[in-house]
This record gives sequence, structure tokens and C-alpha cells, in this order.
Amino acid sequence: MNTDETAIAAVVAAAGFSQRMGDFKQLLPWGEITVIEAAVTNLLEAGASPIICVVGHRGNEVAAILAYTAAQIVRNPDYAQVEMLRSYQAGIHALLSPATVDAEDHPPAGALLALGDQPHISVAVLRHIIESCKRTPEQILIPSYQMRRGHPVYLPRRLWPDLLALGPNQSLRDLLNAQSQAIAYIDVGTDAIRRDMDYWVEYQRLLQEYEK
Repeated sequence: MNTDETAIAAVVAAAGFSQRMGDFKQLLPWGEITVIEAAVTNLLEAGASPIICVVGHRGNEVAAILAYTAAQIVRNPDYAQVEMLRSYQAGIHALLSPATVDAEDHPPAGALLALGDQPHISVAVLRHIIESCKRTPEQILIPSYQMRRGHPVYLPRRLWPDLLALGPNQSLRDLLNAQSQAIAYIDVGTDAIRRDMDYWVEYQRLLQEYEK
């Protein structure tokens, strides 16, 4: 496998209401930019391509803030009912469209299923994950810290139909459980992969750590 020619895409779920936060977390400040900008640009700088950002609530605002990036915007029409799984399905469906991948590019070997509220995962960590995916592109790869799973989860292209076949009462976990023998874990040495910002106090703590 020539890893230099192996493309790893990313689907960023950013369609939710941020109800537990009490504010719309995707557009909260993160340094000089916003949370969603940082999450997307870190993936871009780490080498993920193409990147699909799936939006829903306040989707026009998120799309506008990402207009200067190479991220492609996809709408989740069902974000009010089935936000996370449907976002990943919408993103994967877009990756299967010929319009998403340039004819001169190699089709992605798989995709990172990422969260829009993890701007604190560094480019170095994401690059390490992507390089690991390129070495074993047919395996599910999950980053871990102290033997506990985190995000982003890498799903090889051969399993995209299985993700698309999941029903509204299912989740990514159901697919991972069914494909447990195909999972490889990579210890990334940081708990950043396990942390997100569902609550205001989590956002403040992560932002303070970032600013230090």
C-alpha cells in the first residue's frame, strides 16, 4: 500500500442544537477563530481530504464561517430527530457522490468520523491517527487513551454501506459492536480524544488549557 496515495476523508458532525451547553458551541470563540473552524482546520492541516462538515441547526451560519476553508458543507435534514448518526450517514453519502471527489484524485480509502466540538485535538495527534489509517486502510481504527475509546473513529470504505444501512434507532456503536473483530486501537497518549464540550464548564476548561 502506497500511503502517499491513500486518501483519508473526514466527516465532521456539527448539526446539533447544543442544548446542554446553553449556547451554540460550534460558533463559540476558540483563540482567534471559532470551535468549528478549529476542528475543521486541524483535520485539514493533518492531511484529511476531502472534509465534509455536516450542518443542521444554524447551518447557514456554520457554512458561512467555513466558506474560506476547503471543507464541503452537507445538510442533515433530520438533525432535529437523529442528529449524530444521520449526520455521519449524510456525510458518507456525499463522499460516495462523484461530485465530491475530483476525477484526478484517489477515492478515499475510508473516513474519520469526527466531532465538531473537539478543536482541542492537536494537528499532531490527528496526523498520527491519519498515518495509522493509511497503513491499515481496511481496518476500523479507534484512538484510545488508557485503554478507553475516543474520537475520531476511522471507518474503512468497505463498511460505509453498513453505516448507511443503520436505522434511526441504531447508532455507530451498533456497527462497531458488530465489527469488533475488524477494530484496531491506537494509543495516542492524550485524553483529548475522549473530551468534548457538551457543557459550558467543559468548554471553559478546555479553552483555558488551550490558551495556556
